[in-house]
Amino acid sequence: MDAEKKTDAQLIEWIRSRNHGGYEVEETSEENRKVLTLHTSYATGTVRINYLDYVIAEYIIENQEGENVFYLHFELDDIEHAKDLFSEMEECLLKQKTRRKRNVLLCCTCGLTTSFFAMRLNEVAKLLNAEMEFTAVPYEKVFESAESQDAILVAPQIGYKWKSIQEIITDKIVMKIPAAVFSAYDAGAMVQMLVKAFEEAEASKEEVSKETEKEHLAADEGSVLILSVIYMEGRNQIAYRLYDHNELVRENQITKETYQLSDITDALRTVTRLNPELRQICIVTPGMIQNGKLTYENVGIADYDLVSKVKEFFEGEVFLYNDADMIALGYAHQHCPDGSCAFYFVPTGNYAGNIGISVNGTLIRGRGNMGGRQLEAVTDITTFPMNPFALQRTPEGNVELAARYLTGLFSYTGIDHIAFYSKMIPNADVLIEKMKTFIPEQYMPEIVRAESVRDYLYAGALASIHTHQ
Repeated sequence: MDAEKKTDAQLIEWIRSRNHGGYEVEETSEENRKVLTLHTSYATGTVRINYLDYVIAEYIIENQEGENVFYLHFELDDIEHAKDLFSEMEECLLKQKTRRKRNVLLCCTCGLTTSFFAMRLNEVAKLLNAEMEFTAVPYEKVFESAESQDAILVAPQIGYKWKSIQEIITDKIVMKIPAAVFSAYDAGAMVQMLVKAFEEAEASKEEVSKETEKEHLAADEGSVLILSVIYMEGRNQIAYRLYDHNELVRENQITKETYQLSDITDALRTVTRLNPELRQICIVTPGMIQNGKLTYENVGIADYDLVSKVKEFFEGEVFLYNDADMIALGYAHQHCPDGSCAFYFVPTGNYAGNIGISVNGTLIRGRGNMGGRQLEAVTDITTFPMNPFALQRTPEGNVELAARYLTGLFSYTGIDHIAFYSKMIPNADVLIEKMKTFIPEQYMPEIVRAESVRDYLYAGALASIHTHQ
């Protein structure tokens, strides 16, 4: 503890001495805690030093809307590691300044006509002191560009696609540009409509009560810790749940712009320190897994012995599973324990989803534990009407891809039931109709769209731990 307090003092002094100029530092003390608050006009950063049985640091950033855009915690025992993580937090904090403007995306068939309107909107927004920035893209690029936007404007030429865009991009304002406004290039009217829409969205947010834990790190006695890495919306989301005899006692999520293995080990070290009675850890992640080693090419991980790394600081059992496999197993246990079923999970921006198969509640792992990535290989032998990388950009293209992959899956296995999750395919009906063009209706498997994957992932992990599959 004395060495950790020395590290704590070093970190606080180092933050004070940075003289960055981009924020003001305020230091306060609470019971068993020191807090450094980094004040800016556009976001707030917080460094909490928690004095528990061990010294635990938390780094947090909240934007102007009160949303967490950065959160992590780790045991404070390595000053250089703490500095590196703070530098990453600081970079994220300062980036919030450029995100104060509302980013608005205009889309139409080719992007040319909306480009002229976007130029006019930017001119008028500046004159009206409206903090908005407008850009234009063709329809094929709207979904891959939407993540950094606050609103989507749909031109009249593709107004018929407005509903499908709204079903997929659910966390942004999606509006049709009135034909009269677009034809007259009435930028002033459009800006005013957006101002009103943003005000209504903010008012709606304030009405929704947020349940937040006052103490993220209060130590609970749990028996099983499950940490998940899920690739969603172009980023890796790291979250964990702590269970005591199958009862959920704590849940938390790490929020960062980048992902590295130290994020996993930092989280595991912290929770194991605070829960000495923990007996099992389960890590669920994308990638291929063999003999406790992980290969996850998307983030540059190759044949890394993650299980051995965790066992350096944890004496209990450690399990490592693929995410698609656990989602499929969790779904099977809840919905078809006595039959054959598959789960097709398609992160936005992927041309080939991940798939897991269960028969009578038992996971079919396959040779090499490819962990659902076998569909990428199928791309090379499947005939598509156009390049699969182009198809992945639109809902229609995603339906085409999924229908062909799942038809192949059904043809090879004769499986009874297929569930899928894809934000780009908002309902099962369109996928079913497309698959009927390949498979006679009387032979079609049951096709169901799942609303989420996270709960299935944890259920599958718990089932695997209990059976030691």
